[in-house]
Amino acid sequence: MNITDMKINALVKEDIRLSSFFQEEKIDFCCNGHRILSEVLSEKNLDPKEFTLRLEAFQKALDEKGQKDDFFNHMDNEELIHYIVSTHHSFTRSVLRELDVFTSAILRAHYREDPELLLAVNDLYGSLRKELLEHLIKEEADLFPLILEGRFEEAKKEIEITEDEHDAAGNLLAKLRQVTKDYALPSYACSTFEACYHHLEALESDLFRHIFLENSILFERF
Repeated sequence: MNITDMKINALVKEDIRLSSFFQEEKIDFCCNGHRILSEVLSEKNLDPKEFTLRLEAFQKALDEKGQKDDFFNHMDNEELIHYIVSTHHSFTRSVLRELDVFTSAILRAHYREDPELLLAVNDLYGSLRKELLEHLIKEEADLFPLILEGRFEEAKKEIEITEDEHDAAGNLLAKLRQVTKDYALPSYACSTFEACYHHLEALESDLFRHIFLENSILFERF
């Protein structure tokens, strides 16, 4: 089968390191990973042959670095849930604590230089923070226990809600990228400003992998 005829998440399932490539290409592999790659390329007016060459070159470079990373395919539900909570939930809470400091600091320090940008970042981050913290608690208190207890029919209802929340978080991340012009630092940016943008991008990258493991691996088992 031609690579472009595959679902995007099917490619990432073979090696999660490919997520970096799709993120760089601004192609959604998590919330909309079920889509056929050729359809997305057409929407973005990307040449399939050129894209395939870039993807194959990226894959070759990965192969030279070591074996494929598909650990999640060999985990049962309990192992995968433990990994998601201990790795991704833990990281999200940690980086949000740091971003709480950075976002308020740059708003205070640089408001007069670009109030529209700083207020937009502060507002979007605040919405994203609320969305994520509530989301993590609901997964840990509601969804994951249902799965671990084998109450799969009840879990399916929670999965629908969870996927909607994933979409909401993804939309907020997209808006942050838009208002920050892909996190391009303004001329007046200080080291705290740089740290803020760096942490927002780190949150985005980790969240995309987090959502991929849930939407495309864990949830597809039910």
